[in-house]
Amino acid sequence: MVRSETIYDADNAPAEGGVSMHILNDSGASYTAEMTVQQWVALPDHPRQRDTVRQARKAHWDLARVARGAALESLRWVDAAELQGQLYKVDGHTRGLLWSKGKLPNPGTVFVKVYRCHSREELNELYGTFDTQSAAETMFDQVTGAYREQGLTLSSKRLRSGTIVDALSIATRGVARRDADEFDIYDAVRTFAPELQRLDAVNPRPETFHTGVVSAALLSIALDPSTLEFFRLLSHGEGSKREGLPDPIEGTLCTIGKIKKRGSSWVKSRQEQLCAITLGAVAVWKKGETAPGFWSGKYEPAELPQVVQRVRELKSSARASD
Repeated sequence: MVRSETIYDADNAPAEGGVSMHILNDSGASYTAEMTVQQWVALPDHPRQRDTVRQARKAHWDLARVARGAALESLRWVDAAELQGQLYKVDGHTRGLLWSKGKLPNPGTVFVKVYRCHSREELNELYGTFDTQSAAETMFDQVTGAYREQGLTLSSKRLRSGTIVDALSIATRGVARRDADEFDIYDAVRTFAPELQRLDAVNPRPETFHTGVVSAALLSIALDPSTLEFFRLLSHGEGSKREGLPDPIEGTLCTIGKIKKRGSSWVKSRQEQLCAITLGAVAVWKKGETAPGFWSGKYEPAELPQVVQRVRELKSSARASD
């Protein structure tokens, strides 16, 4: 037997006399309800939701637009989560957008499976489960979702790319991501959100900011924000030479050029080495022009595991004091 229960008003907050949705079945841990498409569209997206507009452009929605019968009916079934009295979409974000734009046939109402969550961790795990089931989330999607969760709006092409994942892996663990390697991109973005925001401001150029350079920038800026200037100069190619010998900026650019020439930029271990060398160049640059080895083009690679550990400790201490 269907019962009606007022759960949320038009602003998605518990209220008396608000918009009703029909509870069809309640098992305790979850419940099934029917609500209008308008109500569904108004619900907040999951905090980790990827780029919905981009998803809406994918070709399979062309088939959904002409769906009939059971296929059309299946589009009415969506999933949500309830946390501390608030509902969030878990899937069905793209359908909501397309319904609101009139680009999918509007069914009038949708059937929602709502899972009760007791923590933010459960909410995130639930979202991950649906993405695993659908195999819909690419690296780009994961990065987009992680940025959205942290409130990051980045403008540089380099940092908005899904290829940032390997750089974050090196900065977080000292090694690039390997096939079938479990790596929590969401935690990595949360850890380096301030550094990503700062680095974005210098508009790192993709042709210069290889994976190893990006990871070096994140680690370096985390330890000393003033080193952002090194990476600004690097991005603009503002190195110099004295008597034919390069300064650390020019020396790093030369190292990157050699990697390009060898065609080995795709080798993950090469990017780990580039990170260590870049950190070594930054260390010399910080000492100034009169420092030994400043005009040399040769830099002692940093001990990457030690640098990563120092940043971890710094980040952990900062979190504990918040």
